[in-house]
Amino acid sequence: MKILEIGKKKDVITVKTENLNDLWTLYNLIAKNDKISARTYRRVVLKEGSKGERKPMSLKLKVESVAFHEFSNRLRVKGTILEGPEDFVTYGTYHTFNIEPNQKLTIYKEKWLKSEIKRLKESSRFETDFIMLIIAIETGLATISLITNFSHKRIATIKKNIPGKRYEQSYRNKAYEEFYSEILRLIDENIKNTKINTIIICGPGSTKVHFNQFLKERTQSTYLPKIYNIQASSGTESAILETLKSKELKILKKNVKILQETEKIEEILQLFSTNSDIIAIGFDEISNAIEKGAVKELFCADLLIRGASKEQKLKIERVINGVENSGGKVHILNSEHPTGQQIIDLGSLIAILRYKI
Repeated sequence: MKILEIGKKKDVITVKTENLNDLWTLYNLIAKNDKISARTYRRVVLKEGSKGERKPMSLKLKVESVAFHEFSNRLRVKGTILEGPEDFVTYGTYHTFNIEPNQKLTIYKEKWLKSEIKRLKESSRFETDFIMLIIAIETGLATISLITNFSHKRIATIKKNIPGKRYEQSYRNKAYEEFYSEILRLIDENIKNTKINTIIICGPGSTKVHFNQFLKERTQSTYLPKIYNIQASSGTESAILETLKSKELKILKKNVKILQETEKIEEILQLFSTNSDIIAIGFDEISNAIEKGAVKELFCADLLIRGASKEQKLKIERVINGVENSGGKVHILNSEHPTGQQIIDLGSLIAILRYKI
């Protein structure tokens, strides 16, 4: 994210988006009743009875809603028109900005918070287009999920009755062939439609190894992205969450935000079991710890910030500033992932302390 200009009163900031991670950051920062100016296209009817034509223009909107569309690489900001060319628009009518990478926009707030500006500056640290296809597989059962830094989408669960060892090997081979072919069909569909960086095959026993071999035999090596084989407990969704915590994915963690967040959440859950006295939950406990300079790391679900009231944002800002002023680290976690959902289940705001208080 390029910050092009910050107003003297810190109520207006002009930025230029560079990638998908910037759009995700703006999704979490733009709130209802903010105002936004940008170049856009709007259909204008010049002659009665005609379909009209799309004309480029600059508009200023009062924000009503914001939606993040990851796989179409855009942020949709809907609002009512405050300013624009009078010949072509009626003030108070609705318009939607489709904000994409490499687009300039100006955002007006009553006052930008220090933590919000910091998030703008830190926006582009990760590989935003990193996409993993994870296949959890065991005998006759496979769960397939598409995982990015912004979402976790289960694509399919495939079940197939595989005859037991007392049946002829030909029957078993045919059943496995059909089972693997159905998984391969879904992989093909997703590779064609999405730029997948990594395929991870996980599960118990040898089924994952056999499927990996099947995959390589039936496809061209240049067609497939990097493949990892990882041990997991089952072919279910829980095995996918288990795999995200795997040390075998450590090589990817440096640039993949969801893997870093998964590791942090796992650390918190471990401390709950082994040393819960150095965990603080909620505003009251954490504010008390901040006064004592005891907060080492703060974890905040982005859902707590997104769309929050002015009072709530100021409350969060005080907590974040307090942690940073005492040398602590702040992590804003993605609640769109099941791992981030765990933070919400624990109260949305959690801190690891330097010592027991």
